[in-house]
Amino acid sequence: MALLSDHDTRTDDWTVVEVAPPSDRAASLRAWSGAIVTATGLTGWIGWLTWRIATPTMTFTGLAVLVAELVAFAAALTVSAGLVVTRPVPRRNRRASDRGRPLLIRLAEAFDIGAVVSESACQPLGDDTGEIAWARRGIRVLGEQRPTMIAAGGLRDAAWSVVAIDGLRRAFAVGVLVVVLFSGSVPFERPPVATTSMLAGGLMLVSLGHWLMSAGHLRPGARFIWSMSSIGAGLGDGVSRSGRPIRWMATMATLVVLNISIALRGISDRWTHGLGPMDRDGRIAAMSVALVFVIAGGVALARMPRPEEGFYGATRRLEEDSVRRLALGLTLLVAIVGFVAGILPADAATAAR
Repeated sequence: MALLSDHDTRTDDWTVVEVAPPSDRAASLRAWSGAIVTATGLTGWIGWLTWRIATPTMTFTGLAVLVAELVAFAAALTVSAGLVVTRPVPRRNRRASDRGRPLLIRLAEAFDIGAVVSESACQPLGDDTGEIAWARRGIRVLGEQRPTMIAAGGLRDAAWSVVAIDGLRRAFAVGVLVVVLFSGSVPFERPPVATTSMLAGGLMLVSLGHWLMSAGHLRPGARFIWSMSSIGAGLGDGVSRSGRPIRWMATMATLVVLNISIALRGISDRWTHGLGPMDRDGRIAAMSVALVFVIAGGVALARMPRPEEGFYGATRRLEEDSVRRLALGLTLLVAIVGFVAGILPADAATAAR
């Protein structure tokens, strides 16, 4: 039986999580199964990237989306390598102990590098709750580990660091998506159904494989939600000038921008034509991806500690919070209207008018 210390950056308290020694046979079976599933998923993902590289779209948005895809694949490959060289220990009473605990804390347990997280968590910057400090530590560790990344310890540190800077990668992806929606430029031609299936199946299998190899620490969708809750972490000086938590503000602002982008694209192509026209298939795909980002961001926002009067030194800001929530709700409503208008067949939209 082993014990792990966990630092809660919101309350500055430490808790002890009980760890159960895994069965060697069960752990080996889980690890091998996860590795096989992950390898299968990466193979499907490579099939998609092969098609993308073979049919490039030589536009700014096309190249930017391709860069984002290659970076995402490299990140998944690094995390997979880190999990392969690690035998994570499953915790008892995982559901209770995971409540309110950041993904990087849980992932550090899986990689057995708790000291890295403890050092970062104890040194938050300004009004931040730790995500910016973690992201900057991740960037530094990646730079330091390049000469020895092939070693097991280097792979674990690199994998943890890649997840720590997922918010930076997500900010770039959101920025490119917003440009696509506003410009109407389709980043690539319509892919074959088989190629699309390889991407969708590959992503799901990689996520499932990571869950198996990490002994449940890295659950499906966890990295996606984490990246939305830490979007842009590592940029700026990490000091809040509004009295509000930086990550909470960044996630809410991202959701508002995505909602407005979806709404303007759908309404423009259907009625106002204020933006440049966009191919219907490309429009539906771009708006659907943006809506998935909005859903993941909403889940991330719901899991964050809600700002209260006096929190982070703020006073008399409950009215501002109400206005921001109202703005988020209204833009979401308009986004749904724009999304429906954008996916409706032309005949149905004409009849509705």
